[in-house]
Amino acid sequence: MLRLTLLLVIIITANICFAVEKGGIKYTPKIDYSLINTKEFENKGFQYYTNAANAKSEEKRLQNAESAIKYYRALMSKYPDNPDYALKLGLLYELTGKNKYAKEFYYRAITINENYAPAYEAFGNYYYTRKEYRRALKQYNKAYIINPSVYNVCNKIGTIYQKLGDTRSALKYFKEGYKINPSEELNTKIRLLEELNSSNTLYYKNTRIHFVED
Repeated sequence: MLRLTLLLVIIITANICFAVEKGGIKYTPKIDYSLINTKEFENKGFQYYTNAANAKSEEKRLQNAESAIKYYRALMSKYPDNPDYALKLGLLYELTGKNKYAKEFYYRAITINENYAPAYEAFGNYYYTRKEYRRALKQYNKAYIINPSVYNVCNKIGTIYQKLGDTRSALKYFKEGYKINPSEELNTKIRLLEELNSSNTLYYKNTRIHFVED
């Protein structure tokens, strides 16, 4: 029954793109939102999304992602102002390699709710995996301003600053991350950066003294 309902909704949703012109009058088919059982569609969509994210093979990832996309597109048609549905679609399109659509739905999630931190974080992850670190940093900083208590955001900001050679800023965010989720690995990273930062400070201090004495 759920599959039949989804099929009907997909067909109606697809038809919404076409307008039948007759006698100069445009007719756009209406979507029957009563066909969509929100809870069922959310559960099935999330199940397929989880399967896609954890899939071991590309074939399974694509199959599950495409199935999830159908459910979330139907939900998005019923609730166009839901940022979580837009975010899920962005993540799913990224999983299928359709980057143009992924970025479109990340933007849409942010446009719907400019204070929706998970969308900025996901957009940051998008750029981070593509080594576009300055663009990633911009998105992570927005997520951090809204919610400074997310480990991934703090850790990624620290990592980017470390890559950019700003050890002082890197330390700040690694320490924030350590408060949220303490680990020996992160503690070691903080300690090494503190030693490096201290060495750099001492080097510049000694260099300055040397020039003054000369």
